[in-house]
Amino acid sequence: MPFTIIEFLASVAVVSLGSVLQAATGLGAGIIIVPLLALINIELIPGPTLCASLTLSFMMAWKGRADIRYQGLPLLLIALVIGMGLGAYTLSWLPVKQLGIVFGSLILLAVGISFFGKGLRQTNSYRMGAGFISGYMGATVSIGAPVLALLYQNEKGPSLRATLGFLYFVSTIVMLTFLHLAGYFNSRHFQLGLWLIPGFVLGYFIASRFAVWFDQERSRMAVLIISTISATLLIIKSINS
Repeated sequence: MPFTIIEFLASVAVVSLGSVLQAATGLGAGIIIVPLLALINIELIPGPTLCASLTLSFMMAWKGRADIRYQGLPLLLIALVIGMGLGAYTLSWLPVKQLGIVFGSLILLAVGISFFGKGLRQTNSYRMGAGFISGYMGATVSIGAPVLALLYQNEKGPSLRATLGFLYFVSTIVMLTFLHLAGYFNSRHFQLGLWLIPGFVLGYFIASRFAVWFDQERSRMAVLIISTISATLLIIKSINS
């Protein structure tokens, strides 16, 4: 096994919980999954987490394929690709010892965007900006969803889930290509990603049943608080290592 049984079980639990909270709050699962996975094993981000998340993205897009909103997607995808390229380039020269600090800082940025970014609208300027930021953060720390979710926040539920699933699926394939070229996605990362897939699949099938138990606003605040604490601990751990 690429990592220990304890790490595997903890990772599956984290990914499943993240999927349920995503269904309950509307926030991308990555905002809580990534900092916790980084504390378990920093090798799990960004490549393995992105690889495993393809399963969830595909299921979301396929289930709602008739509700995908294609308007504005070409411009958004161009901006995503540019952001991904820069993000992968950043990882290619970033010292390994600083990864945890950078990851933690970007996670805190994602929390800030999720908390204060309610005003994003469907204009070409916002699409370009949101696409670039999402692509950059997706390639560096596996968290590009909050920006895109805010961009589509006024869409109806089925269209929101299907469009985001389609965007996540397409952009993740491109991200993994960039990460491979930058040396951050190889056969070991692929194997680690395979071990995370059960968590995403389990989370997908139980999310709709358990999400109704959560109060949306309180759950959203809980996710942001947990993510902030986890990211801060990751930064402290990286500084002291």
